[in-house]
Amino acid sequence: SNLLYIISRLQWHPFTITSSSNLEAEKLSVVIKSEGKWSTKLYQRLSSSHQIDRLAVSVEGPYGPASTDFFMHEALVMVSGGSGITPFISVIRDMIATSQNQKCKIPKITLICAFKNSSEISMLHLVLPLSGLQTELSSDINIKIEAFITREKEPRSEATTEQIKTLWFKPSLSDQPISSILGPNSWLWLGGILSSSFLIFMIIIGIISRYYIYPIDHNTYKIYSWTSESIIYILVICVSIMATSSAAMFWNKKKYGNNVETKQVQNVELPSTTSSPTSCGYNSMREIESSPQESLVQRTTLHYGERPNLTKLLLDVEGSSVGVLVCGPKKMRQKVAKICSTGLAKNLHFESISFSW
Repeated sequence: SNLLYIISRLQWHPFTITSSSNLEAEKLSVVIKSEGKWSTKLYQRLSSSHQIDRLAVSVEGPYGPASTDFFMHEALVMVSGGSGITPFISVIRDMIATSQNQKCKIPKITLICAFKNSSEISMLHLVLPLSGLQTELSSDINIKIEAFITREKEPRSEATTEQIKTLWFKPSLSDQPISSILGPNSWLWLGGILSSSFLIFMIIIGIISRYYIYPIDHNTYKIYSWTSESIIYILVICVSIMATSSAAMFWNKKKYGNNVETKQVQNVELPSTTSSPTSCGYNSMREIESSPQESLVQRTTLHYGERPNLTKLLLDVEGSSVGVLVCGPKKMRQKVAKICSTGLAKNLHFESISFSW
């Protein structure tokens, strides 16, 4: 999740990371949908005529489920609703990078995505990265996309189809790299922080008891009752934890804050390298071209004015082990879970992707 100071200094907003650190090590990408007051205000600010030289962002996380070994399945089915497609973008990119580095075969992927309007189809352009692919899509990944536009009966014209607006921000000299706020992410380091907090707590309590409470009360508990001493102990615990955590944070900031790239900030709006899905003939049977995006177009089928028949789509997937991932509205997750648990197909293995923060 990210906090953008140009919008609010206090309000946090969660976003899903769509990039893969294995494929694009120096890039962190998120998709922001202009929906609601916060994201709409951000979109208006970024779309204004005044060019933004830099964007101050604080990052906290990541949140969500632990990583899953998707390669243990023979096939994968990814079911998404609306912006729920964003975690699957990251999963697919990470699988591509893993297959290239470890020379392993990517499971057959079926992406079932439901959108309200055809303007949201442009999200499919992000499924494959524009850079980092070492092999052609036709030989590297077997993917099929079933896209459903529920509120439109027919394709919209090219003039009314919205495109994704992409903004890249490079770091400045004053920026700091993303790192754990308290230092190295290890149990030993965390144990050291807790032990230091406890040691400081014992020292402060000893000093207060010996030189302040005892000379006045002499352990009679008439002036300082158990309740009063308990309140003092709680306050000292809070002070000890804050002092130790602050020291660890500033030490980490000093140690890792010097490894900053010496690059100037640039704000570049990149036009889409592919045309909209409706104009590329998603249902056509042309030969697969060399461009990964063009190849993806040929593997996508658009369905207008209908909702996905999840039961049929899931049961039609072949494979001894089929991993079923779903990210979207609660009703969609429950329906997919029910289909996988009915026993109609014993090869389906369900996993829901949801985020809490």
